[in-house]
Amino acid sequence: MKKFILSLMALAVAASAFAVTPADPTDVSWFDYGNEDGYSKLSFSLPQLSVEGNILNTDNLGYRVYLDNDQIFTFERSVYTYDNIYGDVTDIYSWQYEGGTDFTPDYIYFYRTNAEGYDPFFTWRIGIQVFYVNDDNTRSYSNIVYDEVFPHATLPKPKTPRIDEWLDSNPTHIHPEDNFYMVSSQIGFTLGTDIMGNPVADDYPGIDGDEIFTGECTYTKLDPEKVTFSVFTDNDKLFEFTSDRFSEEEDFGLVLPTTEIPFGYDGYGISGADLHFPQLTNNIQELLDNGFEVEPFFTWRIGIQSYYTDNGQRSSSDIWYMEVFPQLKEAADVTSTSFLADWSCDAENTYMLGNFLGGENSGYFLHVIDKATQDTVLVMNVEPTHPQTEINEYGESVGVENPIPGAFYTVEGLTPGATYEYYVVVRDNVNRSYQSVVREVTLPMGGHGFESGDVNHDRQINVTDVTTLIAMILQSDYTLGCPICGELTGEGEINVTDVTALIAKILNQ
Repeated sequence: MKKFILSLMALAVAASAFAVTPADPTDVSWFDYGNEDGYSKLSFSLPQLSVEGNILNTDNLGYRVYLDNDQIFTFERSVYTYDNIYGDVTDIYSWQYEGGTDFTPDYIYFYRTNAEGYDPFFTWRIGIQVFYVNDDNTRSYSNIVYDEVFPHATLPKPKTPRIDEWLDSNPTHIHPEDNFYMVSSQIGFTLGTDIMGNPVADDYPGIDGDEIFTGECTYTKLDPEKVTFSVFTDNDKLFEFTSDRFSEEEDFGLVLPTTEIPFGYDGYGISGADLHFPQLTNNIQELLDNGFEVEPFFTWRIGIQSYYTDNGQRSSSDIWYMEVFPQLKEAADVTSTSFLADWSCDAENTYMLGNFLGGENSGYFLHVIDKATQDTVLVMNVEPTHPQTEINEYGESVGVENPIPGAFYTVEGLTPGATYEYYVVVRDNVNRSYQSVVREVTLPMGGHGFESGDVNHDRQINVTDVTTLIAMILQSDYTLGCPICGELTGEGEINVTDVTALIAKILNQ
């Protein structure tokens, strides 16, 4: 019996060996032609072997490019119009560089240059990472191998800016006969400056430092002509200022389109304290109801970041985000009759922190709907968990880290096996509201909430469940996993026949 079980354990180990890790690329070098077209080239040699020394199937190899501080590079479809890419991509597969013009197994051409007088493509280094597509469609990665092209000087890091306010006006029906609406939105922000308005590095101690007022404080002032800032939405997506929405800015000397605004710029819609976004709104329901095809300006958060650029080098502040919409996560702690809806976050600034006054008309409103019947199961006003404060020995109010801004709620009393849709609407004290994405969860039929075969309760059925089940049997320790999930044969106990049944279930998935 033990020999049979050990054979099954060997099978489990073999099943986990499907992943192949490629060796690192070699001979990575950068050449810049420096011509007016912005023409440059990254050369390299792709690995022929895995890190274990096995020959790789080159048809399964691909690569991606990184810049400076491990920033992944995006190949834009508008630039690589003659290559086999569809949309903006970061990963190049073998079928794309076989017979390609800009992508090959030995080099990549870029329509960018770092030659003097041009906008830097990168400020320090450029590198390549190889990935390998395994038989089960998972991917394994090599290390990133860089060519350090420029000397790496450490520039002072700009003090992080902050967003203080988000305003989104309701669409205004200007010409009802033409169904014409006026829409706009706005953020109020402050860049990282000292009390005199000079841009500063992050070593600036702030106005709470007594040295500021005595003149004894030393900190780094930045050249304002070398400071710029950008706006980000959602998952660190750069916002582009375009002439169709910011046409007046060209009268104030801003060249459009652009993703960066100079420090101190003061134009029609952009100033040192406010950014107005004409023709952009997240209050789109009325527009949708009137037949307009529109999408939200962003779906979750909006942020701002500062840069300092000097002699081809660049440093960046952190991105300061304001979370306007609830960041609703996938359902957690799912059982046959309940699930956890969670939209807690770790942002330093959330819309609700400045705009929630409590009461029945403002707050986070959780909506749960039975997908099959479309009946509303729950509408709950869930109070946000504000950062707590406590009083110190001097009678001062001080903050503590827990809980973080946001909220969560366990929805109970549901029907096993049913599918539910749920979303959260944040409503402020003046009746503005912003809705999260709509999530969906299907409850399991079993009372324990996990599928048969998921022995280790990680919501996946794979070789790790086999090894857990074997350990439970060999050690007679049924606390190592879930005996109910491991009993697959209906015999009322777990034994070697359940291991066989579990392996068969995995192979037939």
